[in-house]
Amino acid sequence: MAGAGRSPRDPSASHPTAGRHRLRIDHRWIGGGEGGGRRVVSQEPGVRTAVVATVGPACAERDVLRRLIEAGAGILRLNLSHGDLDGHLRTLALVREIEAELGIPVGVMADLPGPKIRIHAADVEHLVDGTGLDIVEPDRVSDASGPVIAIDAPQVLNSVEPGHRILLDDGNIRLLVIRCSDEQGSRRVRCTVTSGGDLRSRVGVNLPDSDPDLPAVTARDLDFALAMRDAGVDLIAVSFVRDGDDLRRLRAALEDSASDVQPGLVSKIERPGAISHLDDVVEASDAVLVARGDLGVELDIAEVPVLQKRVIAAAVRAGRPVIVATQMLQSMMTQPSPTRAEATDAANAVLDGADALMLSGETAIGRHPVLAVDTLRRIARRTEQWHDDMPHDHVQGLDREVAGDPWLPAIARGAHRIAAELPVTAMVAWSQTGATALVLSRGDLRVPLVVLTDDPASARRMRLLHGVLPVPVDSGLGLGADRAAFLTMAKRSLVDLGIAEDGDACVFVHGSRREIGRPTDSVGVFSVRADEAGE
Repeated sequence: MAGAGRSPRDPSASHPTAGRHRLRIDHRWIGGGEGGGRRVVSQEPGVRTAVVATVGPACAERDVLRRLIEAGAGILRLNLSHGDLDGHLRTLALVREIEAELGIPVGVMADLPGPKIRIHAADVEHLVDGTGLDIVEPDRVSDASGPVIAIDAPQVLNSVEPGHRILLDDGNIRLLVIRCSDEQGSRRVRCTVTSGGDLRSRVGVNLPDSDPDLPAVTARDLDFALAMRDAGVDLIAVSFVRDGDDLRRLRAALEDSASDVQPGLVSKIERPGAISHLDDVVEASDAVLVARGDLGVELDIAEVPVLQKRVIAAAVRAGRPVIVATQMLQSMMTQPSPTRAEATDAANAVLDGADALMLSGETAIGRHPVLAVDTLRRIARRTEQWHDDMPHDHVQGLDREVAGDPWLPAIARGAHRIAAELPVTAMVAWSQTGATALVLSRGDLRVPLVVLTDDPASARRMRLLHGVLPVPVDSGLGLGADRAAFLTMAKRSLVDLGIAEDGDACVFVHGSRREIGRPTDSVGVFSVRADEAGE
């Protein structure tokens, strides 16, 4: 994906049709199948911010997974740090079955484990403040004379120096390095416990003061990525990214292996190195994820709110969708309602310009997975409604050039100006690859943006884009090359989706191209007529 950046929402004249079409679109297949593929669908107050939900034991059953999607989860995350590959592949296949049943495009994101450092073995279950502790390689545990732990990536001990901090279990246990020694080719690190606690097996290890020489994509990650790509996953999230080269290397490896569709790469911003190379990382990515969990461990917690805004702004400038994640509604792991602070945090992420909000443990292992999705959607919806009543610049963020389509930013600006200044009901566009949809989503639109596509994979990836309602159509209709056929289907889709009715005016964006790569060159206004929409 590449495109123009959408500005963060500026709460500073309402649109002519403001408040009329705040709908949640139940995306249904249009233009194919029995009866022409048309269905009358439900409509209810809607939301433009996408919800990403993590799949886990709490929602892995077919019925719960289906309800999760129906509640509004547009992207499902498979956390490959847990479970086994075969299990995740079965979940992906199950999602595709549910997608076909519902007729709703559902994106699936595989989250690679990355070089996460974990405790390999320990001879102590509780660490007391002020006591000493050795960290050694796994084969040296038996040589220790006192409390000792081993880690599963012992080479990182070479990057540790006296005075460095070592954090265990997401920072719940803190150690300070006081001495490092090399014994028979093996590194031993002596630490003092500065903040103790119960030590669980396989907890994570963070080295905030060190720069361990670990690749962002391990050999195991590459195997996972190739398997997921071959199974048709839509997005691959890359953990512990350091710079843009980490993304470029993985992309090259995936493209070296023949495949009709390549998944989009999502860079997880969770280490200081990624912040130092932020623009390069964002430019090399198809989307960006603000991983506040590890950011809050690796850096001062006071930096996290500012870094979130900085990462969102960088993604907006580069025209990349951005996801905000970690502890979004953490209290809903056990409670049926979030705290006021969590609700406000989610709303502020929307106002900052996030395209999507992600739930992790809330849906994976929490007690209320479906309710958590519904709650997050309601918070985002109310925030957007408030924002819609505020004046703002509709085309700010639509000035970024688009490689291969120099006309598109100008066409997008024109479409957004028309939608802002005329009493139109919706905007509808054609986008085969998703590039046009991405650019149109960067503006600040207050009416539904319906995008027709004949590529189911593109439709699923569009679920991540702000405000985009993807409608898959039959590829045999040739809508990308036939503007008259496109407009006919656009009118039919808008009526069937409950967005437009007889006499409504709508903006359209289309191209005269006969093949991928030709410019999107047309913007205009059409009127919906009941006799045409019912053909």
